[in-house]
Amino acid sequence: MAEENTPAEGDEAATASETPDASRSGQPEEGLGEAGKKALQEERRKARAAEKQLGELQKRLQEFEDRDKTEAQKLAEAKAAAEREAADAKQELLRYRVARDKKLPGWAVDRLRGSTEEEMAADADKLLADIGAQQQANAPSYDGGVRKAAPALTDMNALIRQKAGLG
Repeated sequence: MAEENTPAEGDEAATASETPDASRSGQPEEGLGEAGKKALQEERRKARAAEKQLGELQKRLQEFEDRDKTEAQKLAEAKAAAEREAADAKQELLRYRVARDKKLPGWAVDRLRGSTEEEMAADADKLLADIGAQQQANAPSYDGGVRKAAPALTDMNALIRQKAGLG
């Protein structure tokens, strides 16, 4: 009758604290034993449940705070939120207009910085200069050797003579 040293259900917390946590120590899960993997999964499940519970509690707290507010306070908050959204939309529109005027590539639109059109235009000019310098640095170089243009042939007879090697 050999006894196995497996932890009982009540000893699960002790096992979890003795087993190195892969997410904390930076080691992959493959380095953990079977008990360590189970403990890690249990810890992750508990963390997800705690996050869900926290979200629900924050929602309930917001409901209680909103219940005590007057109608004027609710309207003032809604107005402030709408003004923030309008300001953000105005900045984005300005960013797109400057990008269009300066002919910036689409990926560079979000890169523009500034609060006024002049600041964004200056930033767009800097960005275009950087893009141009980078394209020149990445451009293939040619030897620049002497190149002769082919003589212009005037008629079909001359072309036939040239191809035949007669002159």
